[in-house]
Amino acid sequence: MTARRQGLVRQRRTAGFSQEGLARLLQVDRTTIARWERGDTDPHPAVRARLAEALDLPIDQLDALLADEPTNLALDSTDSGGTVAFGDTDGGDLVDRRAFTINTALAGLGIATPLRDWITSPQVPQHLGMEHMQQVSETILAFRRADAAVGGDSLCDVAIAMHRRLTRWERETSYSRQVGEALQDCLGDLEVQTGWLALDAERRQESRHFLHEAFVRARLRDDPRLEVRALQQLSMLVRDANPSEALRFADAAQRIAAPWATPRLKTLLHLRATLAYAKAGDASGFGRELVKAKTQFDRGTALDDPPYLQFVNTLEMTGIEGAGHLALNRPDRASSLFAEGLVDPDPLFRRNLVLTRVDVADALYQQGDYVEAGRVANDVVPAVASIESRRTRKRLAALRADLGRTAPHVPAARDFIEAYDAAKVA
Repeated sequence: MTARRQGLVRQRRTAGFSQEGLARLLQVDRTTIARWERGDTDPHPAVRARLAEALDLPIDQLDALLADEPTNLALDSTDSGGTVAFGDTDGGDLVDRRAFTINTALAGLGIATPLRDWITSPQVPQHLGMEHMQQVSETILAFRRADAAVGGDSLCDVAIAMHRRLTRWERETSYSRQVGEALQDCLGDLEVQTGWLALDAERRQESRHFLHEAFVRARLRDDPRLEVRALQQLSMLVRDANPSEALRFADAAQRIAAPWATPRLKTLLHLRATLAYAKAGDASGFGRELVKAKTQFDRGTALDDPPYLQFVNTLEMTGIEGAGHLALNRPDRASSLFAEGLVDPDPLFRRNLVLTRVDVADALYQQGDYVEAGRVANDVVPAVASIESRRTRKRLAALRADLGRTAPHVPAARDFIEAYDAAKVA
């Protein structure tokens, strides 16, 4: 088989299909699937929509796979570290060890065997009940706790596998109307959570894919709360590359949530706009949104705050404010804010704590205090090496490149470079 459409092969396997299984679903011959994957022929336009749906892809991303354009949607040993597969070279079935890898990851999260089994089992229950939905909710909650502690790298693959499992339940299993509504709630919750995990793992195309799925689901179900969650996450996803688009997402989320949002949710939405303004270089807009965020934050929590808002705490507030000042070229103000956030932090949010320590070092570097920047960066190397957040490692790698220019004449910077390289953080 040529290498031309290996991405299509990987995506078919990721979706859980053999060539025969996909052929049966699409009502074509197995050799037709093989010819598509070899690049000998293209799917007929009348079949493409059904093929995209089966592979859980938007049409444009299916077209990219058919054209052999780069895409990160398929789980693959080269980008996730989570899948090891063996098989023939003509596009046939593989003996896939993904279930073993995922089971190991779930065990590491402390998720009990019954919860692990429902994700990794090849069997689909004949009928879904509310007890299945409870399993799903408990697993998503475990993802959220583990992400706060260690980051999203490995969790991203597990969440994608879980989403694949739920979509099979949605298609192939019987359930009551009540259970169907709960299943839709779980799928939306999981899509936003997976979008976040992919963002923390620096898998941005996958992040956009899952957040788009959540947004469409919210629109189809007329679910403004899910829509707001997807929009605020999209704002964060595009913020660095396109702050104007990030601001549009944040503004839309604020408009939709205005009639019913709790103070803590309003805080988060204002913070999204705060940093978008800063990234755009608009100091006035940054200041206005920051005041609104602080006002809402001071109103405290509410009994009906959704659980995902727990991370909106003092560390998050000072971290966003500091990042805004850094974007506006005010590193002295930023470093003091980052340091303020490290006073009595919540230990549950260890990944954010480590990221803030990296931000302190970055702000010190931008102030020109290379000695202190090197010392702080050196101190945080073991912590960064111990978490699974490619976003955090990328931030430290950029600092390593910056401080590397000062290492010849700054011993503290040189010590950091040596510690970083020895720890193999990247």
